[in-house]
Amino acid sequence: MCGRFLRRLVAEESWHSTPVGRLLLPVLLGFRLVLLAASGTGVYGDEQSEFVCHTQQPGCKAACYDAFHPLSPLRFWAFQVILVAVPSALYMGFTMYHGIRHWEDSGEVKKEEESLIQQGQGGTDASGAERPRLLWAYVAQLGVRLVLEGAALGGQYHLYGFKMPSSFACRREPCLGSITCNLSRPTEKTIFLKTMFGVSGLCLFFTLLELVLLGLGRWWQIWKQKYSSSGFPTSESPRKHKEPNDNFPVVESKDQFRIAEL
Repeated sequence: MCGRFLRRLVAEESWHSTPVGRLLLPVLLGFRLVLLAASGTGVYGDEQSEFVCHTQQPGCKAACYDAFHPLSPLRFWAFQVILVAVPSALYMGFTMYHGIRHWEDSGEVKKEEESLIQQGQGGTDASGAERPRLLWAYVAQLGVRLVLEGAALGGQYHLYGFKMPSSFACRREPCLGSITCNLSRPTEKTIFLKTMFGVSGLCLFFTLLELVLLGLGRWWQIWKQKYSSSGFPTSESPRKHKEPNDNFPVVESKDQFRIAEL
């Protein structure tokens, strides 16, 4: 029973999604998690400790680092992944709720179908009536995910840009004058920054592609239903076959001529 429920849950979840939504988006989300967990800490883990400022003024280094990175890149990317995964988790929860409710009501639905069949009427598909709700829920979570991905990309560009500088000029209290601070391994951090930016851009593109494919598929279904329900007459008409005519010319014999002469 548990296996049947899980199979139905997976089927309901992927009923409206295309291969882009079923394969590419989860793979990219998983790749982002693995990349952040495996390499993020090694690349950006020593960012604050290796942030060296040429001053001995107490509190100046902390003030300059706060001006350089108001939000740590690791915390920003972790928050981004969690925020992007929330709409998908909500959709999965809605699908699970729909599957459990349909599973509980399946006995009543079967009884109704049996009674309708006995009365000579066709059975109804209970899950088909709920599928438009799942479709709109899936489209809504894609729209929210698209907005969140775009906002995260804009925030990442505003906070960090596309390149990690090797030095930073700081003018903040309690620093006395302009202080120059240096970062460790700026090239490695720039490569990782661009990689995370590229993965986020791919997720944004594939989410938009999923929405476009869903719209095209919906339009195709509506057009196909209209075309099939219009009832165009076929050009095949019953052909009238000419029956063979046995009215051949009668050839009179010699005996008939003799009788006619008499």
